[in-house]
Amino acid sequence: MKNQVLSSQTIQLERNQVSFLGPNLEMHDCTVISEADTKGLTFVGLRMHGGIFHQKRALKDFHFQGAHFSRVRFMGNYLGCDFGDWDDINRSSVSECDFSSARMHGCRLLNCDMKGIHIPKWPCFCFSNPAEARDFVNSRSWPKKIGLNLDIFTDEDRECVATFGDASVLAKESGLPLSEVRSLLMVIPGIHIID
Repeated sequence: MKNQVLSSQTIQLERNQVSFLGPNLEMHDCTVISEADTKGLTFVGLRMHGGIFHQKRALKDFHFQGAHFSRVRFMGNYLGCDFGDWDDINRSSVSECDFSSARMHGCRLLNCDMKGIHIPKWPCFCFSNPAEARDFVNSRSWPKKIGLNLDIFTDEDRECVATFGDASVLAKESGLPLSEVRSLLMVIPGIHIID
């Protein structure tokens, strides 16, 4: 799909095929239902305003590069995904988007304003300004698996304005109850948990 403006349409991205969105593709209040995997999804100049991006199967280690999302509601599972751009917001961006219905683990928001961003609900959690939590995380003793994950979540440059994790993944990996994982997380500066 390229060189067009779409309004209030539903776009299906199928599994086992490559979907190119762009160049010069604008979507206004559209719904994208994606079953694509990392190798089957390519953005080369998408601007999506409003609407829903629903990832039906887990999308892993994907950078939403070449795409601009404004006021989009994300749904589905995202593992190790980056939204925005490390260097140039003219290349990729995210603003005023709603991730409250998404499951996210190891995901990052880059060079964006967190005002207007709705974060996922518990058991997901969010570090705003993760680099600022780094000293605190490194100064404490943590259960081994949790400590390793917290080290990864906070080892970020300033361009990364937020990282997301899924506490149920931490609980499973560490063998701790979810409630205990939550208690450990709650003391970290910059942590946000939404019930």
